[in-house]
Amino acid sequence: MIATNRWGRESKRCCCQLIGVLLGAVLWCCLDLGEAQLQPQLEQPSAKIDWITFPWSRNNRTNRPNQLATGLQLKDDYDPADVSGFSGFERHPCRRVCQQGQSQSCYYQLVVHNYRRLGAECQRCQYDERACAAENCIYGDGVSSPVMAVNRMVPGPAIELCENDTVVVDVLNYLNEPSTMHWHGIHMSRSPEMDGVAHATQYPVEPGEVYRYEFQADRSGTLWYHSHVGWQRGFGVAGNLIVRQPHQANPHARLYDYDLVEHAIMVQDIFYDYNLQQARNILINGKGRNHLSQLPDQDARHRYERLRVTPGYRYRMRIVLNGIFNCPVEFSIEQHKLLIISTDGNDIVPVLADGFFLTSAERFDFVLEANQLAKNYWIRVRGYEQCEERKLYQGAVLSYRGAARSELPLGDIMEDQRGRELDEPTTFVNDFRFKPLNASISALRKSNKDKDVGTVSLRSVEPVPWPSYTKFLTHYSSLSMRQAQNGEQLFQIDEISYILPGISMLQGRHLYQDDSYFCNRSSLAAQGRNCAREVCECVHVIRLPAYRPIEMVVANHMDATHPIHLHGFTFRLVGQGVLGSLSDLRNIRELDRRGRLARLSDDNAAVAKDTVQVPGLGYVILRFISDNPGFWSYHCHIESHAVQGMAAVLKIGENYQIKSIPARVRC
Repeated sequence: MIATNRWGRESKRCCCQLIGVLLGAVLWCCLDLGEAQLQPQLEQPSAKIDWITFPWSRNNRTNRPNQLATGLQLKDDYDPADVSGFSGFERHPCRRVCQQGQSQSCYYQLVVHNYRRLGAECQRCQYDERACAAENCIYGDGVSSPVMAVNRMVPGPAIELCENDTVVVDVLNYLNEPSTMHWHGIHMSRSPEMDGVAHATQYPVEPGEVYRYEFQADRSGTLWYHSHVGWQRGFGVAGNLIVRQPHQANPHARLYDYDLVEHAIMVQDIFYDYNLQQARNILINGKGRNHLSQLPDQDARHRYERLRVTPGYRYRMRIVLNGIFNCPVEFSIEQHKLLIISTDGNDIVPVLADGFFLTSAERFDFVLEANQLAKNYWIRVRGYEQCEERKLYQGAVLSYRGAARSELPLGDIMEDQRGRELDEPTTFVNDFRFKPLNASISALRKSNKDKDVGTVSLRSVEPVPWPSYTKFLTHYSSLSMRQAQNGEQLFQIDEISYILPGISMLQGRHLYQDDSYFCNRSSLAAQGRNCAREVCECVHVIRLPAYRPIEMVVANHMDATHPIHLHGFTFRLVGQGVLGSLSDLRNIRELDRRGRLARLSDDNAAVAKDTVQVPGLGYVILRFISDNPGFWSYHCHIESHAVQGMAAVLKIGENYQIKSIPARVRC
């Protein structure tokens, strides 16, 4: 997600990570899985390729003999890789029913490599969907385009864990560029070096290198993993990370009968070839109708994801938006209500709704009751903003057992089939289309078809973790955009565009003086620079004290909504609204002093999130306790915006308060 050397600067690599770079080109010649010369081997599941014998993998080894007794087989000596084994983890021993007080150590290999949708290996798959898995074909929407796959899958294989499991993941970078892996939603309080942000918490993994991530699944919920370098997430380096609780600890356990990985959905807006300027389609679990064709939605040549349910049962479903462009989506299921029970992996007081909106990186869990006639129904995703310009939408199929497997639902995907129910009011959660706070009462009055539950209106099942008399240290931040002299669009936080440092901040924090190496509003003002009038680009680091109650007021100076993600913390959303005036937003401190920014009451169980939409010409107010010292990325989760500078790093605490880094990853 963070641009790699956007201005052509060569990042100084740590000596312990240089080994293996010279072999990258040799490996790449053998490992381009999208090329036709590997076709005979891919068609033979028993074929073996000597992929993983890396002498430099010792640099990332973890010697934990006490864990071997618990069943964890750490692969410190790599054998030749079995091609048939690089797929999903359906039979992994950590995929289990979680028990109170029982945790496991879980080992995985993720191979990140170049591939193609509808590539050379797709021979029979184009005509017979049943042949796709055997051919390791990523069909997608039927348009051939380069992707970056994880274990030959887009999205990558889902990882299922129980809370407090120890996770060991060897990520093998077979791309021709550096990469990392971020574990979105894991706080990494015990292992900040495993957060996966290039040049913030680690050096990027060079082509041909193996990097071992080892951390504790310190919370439950619908999480996910993805690359945090450049456009790799947009090319497909992402997958579901599902962490479950024991039944006794799950406040919503009695609301559903089944929680199946088959009902975990990743929605993604995609581009074709290397055209990174516009969204061309939306896919659901990597599948969907082809918008380039004139075929109707019901044409059998489209490939749709199918979710099977049995009448009379209740199912927990998990949705993640891997958003690349400014493309919020609306999610709903034909003729079904959704009981929304969680957002960003955090349980909420259930809300019964017809659907919900997602901006990039947001997640919602809901319970679907299979209480309709046993047939097939459309799962609907409608794109807005940049996706709306191209009229992009997508469908999947909710298929009841007893209905014909091969049939598609009646009508077009976005056609409303509710009939007499059209007059009933509809409820949608998390709508990104906010009204200004100073709008007239008539403008704010909703029709009976448009009843919205805003994000700030959601309630956590857990009270806020601080007493009502807590005094917060308020930090004001802003999101904006400006144009450089060369015409390039630069996105900004606090009117500063982020560029990468030459070292990893966490590992190298004792090698430099913060004031001379980092920048922020205060340091630039001390130099006499006015970032409201000139372009400011630097290593943007915001300093906040550790172990303090922190409040962040984030103002959006643009018309479009921006999803802001904070690493290392789960925050409470205590305020959200639209001012509608740029002059008001530029004077938000004064407005706040005068009480113009409403906050929830202290006894309110504000919703907990790690990603939140900051409305256009509006603001959000976030609160958290800064009890996780370290270097934590703070950025817009729209890929193009982060690549173009809308990112910063929060340095929480002083160097002596930040956890010491193990020698194997310290330089």
